[in-house]
Amino acid sequence: MLRLLIFSILVSIALSSEESEFDFSGIGRDEFEAHLREHGFSEEKIRQILPEQAEPNRNCTKKICAPKPLKKICADPERLDCAPRVKLNVTESCGFKASKFPSNLTWVRTRIHPANTRQGFLNAHMRLHHYLHGANKLRVTFTRGAPEISSLLYNKTTGVITGYDVAFYINTELYHIPSAPTNPDVNLELWEELPVYSRAFGDYGGQTNNSRSSYVKKQLKQLDQALKKANITNYVHDGLFLLAVYNPLGHAHGRKRYEVMRIIDDAKPKNKTRKVDN
Repeated sequence: MLRLLIFSILVSIALSSEESEFDFSGIGRDEFEAHLREHGFSEEKIRQILPEQAEPNRNCTKKICAPKPLKKICADPERLDCAPRVKLNVTESCGFKASKFPSNLTWVRTRIHPANTRQGFLNAHMRLHHYLHGANKLRVTFTRGAPEISSLLYNKTTGVITGYDVAFYINTELYHIPSAPTNPDVNLELWEELPVYSRAFGDYGGQTNNSRSSYVKKQLKQLDQALKKANITNYVHDGLFLLAVYNPLGHAHGRKRYEVMRIIDDAKPKNKTRKVDN
């Protein structure tokens, strides 16, 4: 059932929980590239991981950028392979959308060590990229898909983030077989159907790090307000939300699409989340 996926996420990120403020500031291309070198990635692999520098988004006002439409981001699977997503039969408003990721999609997931630090964020991404580039039992190289989904646990009283993990989508149909990670801190999983209410927004433009953090939380608040206005209450209220990113690290400001998400909670049976042990 859906609760099994929610429970597995909560357990995973609670293991590393430290109640402190989370920094939603972006990781610059140069910093991320330097970190890849420090972790032993070759120049060839770095070029594969980091996309070409994108042109700035012109749909920006007051340092806030409009989200790039999914149909444009996902138009070319060779550039960015997007997870399938199905629109739900829900009356939507300008404040939210309703959709689901089908069951049995493959995700590689790890948690932040320790929680809520910039270094932990970078190290988590290094573990996932090492998996994609051969740190798996079959030594297969996989292409990272989209979105990247972060699961964030927070204190409902203070609003402070207390736990965090991150997952990449992988289209394993392209490779015919999944391959389990060699790093015990990385999990390869088949997720059950994941229905969500979401609100999209663009990159943060030239905002400071503190205002970026506030902006993400503001988007979550606006999503909750839109759901309340529509009399929608069937979503998880357990101090958990998701943050999806549809463009890879390294893009120029304004080219990313972010979505804050609430997991739709219903009583319909679903497939369990399964760990892959191949």
